Amino acid sequence: MTRPDPSATSEPALLDWLGVFVVCATAALAGLLELLLVPLYAGGSLVPVAVLFAVATSVALPRMGRALVDTTAAAVLPFATWLFVVVGIGLFPRPEGDVILPGGGGVQWVGYGVLLGGSLAGTVTLVLSSHPGTGAVRPGTVRPGAVSR
Repeated sequence: MTRPDPSATSEPALLDWLGVFVVCATAALAGLLELLLVPLYAGGSLVPVAVLFAVATSVALPRMGRALVDTTAAAVLPFATWLFVVVGIGLFPRPEGDVILPGGGGVQWVGYGVLLGGSLAGTVTLVLSSHPGTGAVRPGTVRPGAVSR
């Protein structure tokens, strides 16, 4: 009798989930940095680099989580962390009246671009990274509870 290869098991190790946690912490820091980069000016011109960073991190971080642990939860967690930070810190003012996303001028459009661009890119990444045919039944197999004839 041969022993199963430990690398062939489908159960993710604790170290893999720890890696997903690190990716989630990176997503939180990336969201905060992107919010702080919204009012970036070069001379007198507004530089919307925060939108590019938001799209890039919303695509890369869920893919990293999915690469570490091959489950949908591992891909959703970094995106949800990023979204929680961006919405929670960016949209809601503090009790003192401080806001992270400024309004007025063209800066508000960069803030909207971060919110919309990052959210859209992350959602599309999650949809495209799902395994095709996960609910499909292969020919020749019987569904549980189905009556075979």
